[in-house]
Amino acid sequence: MKRLLVSALVLAGLLAQPAFAQTGRKPFSAMSDEEKANAKIAESVDAQYRNTIKNTDKTANEISVDPWSNMRGTETSPKKKK
Repeated sequence: MKRLLVSALVLAGLLAQPAFAQTGRKPFSAMSDEEKANAKIAESVDAQYRNTIKNTDKTANEISVDPWSNMRGTETSPKKKK
């Protein structure tokens, strides 16, 4: 029974190794100082982005522009005689 338990644990550890290899870090290790600094920078950039989106005036994008305004006839154009 003891051998079966040990072999099951070893097999589970071997199957989990590829998943740990994808993270680029050792399993269950604490974050290094560089990783902590990068996380703080990323968090501050994310907060600035959210504030910018929140403060963006949504009505500024609703300005109507008529690109054909110069191509239409004017109201004061001479009328044709019938």
